[in-house]
Amino acid sequence: MDDDTDIFDIDPKEAWLEKITIGGFRRWHIIASVLGILMSIMIMVCCCIRFRIPRTKQEIEADYQRKQITKKFREKLQQIKNSEMDDMDLQKVCARIQGDYMNLQASVECMNEKQNVKFKI
Repeated sequence: MDDDTDIFDIDPKEAWLEKITIGGFRRWHIIASVLGILMSIMIMVCCCIRFRIPRTKQEIEADYQRKQITKKFREKLQQIKNSEMDDMDLQKVCARIQGDYMNLQASVECMNEKQNVKFKI
């Protein structure tokens, strides 16, 4: 036998890989294609989506606080009328929301003082 013919001899242990299955493809073609597709999907997901785990408890708490503040800010922004938004910019909106917050805080303190006076008598 020549050295060239030994290359084309199929080992009986690996013969299952060479069986033709779907559409004329061999099993190893299908296995390699599926693994290639899965690996390319995984690479695209890992490259496109930023996975980041916060390193410290302080970072986690700070992220939570930011989300809560942003949520409240969006709620307050929705309360401003569309006609008032035409001449507003970020500084004016922040000043207005801060003023509303201060008024609310003052009214809550006033109510607490009235309740304390009622209970002292």
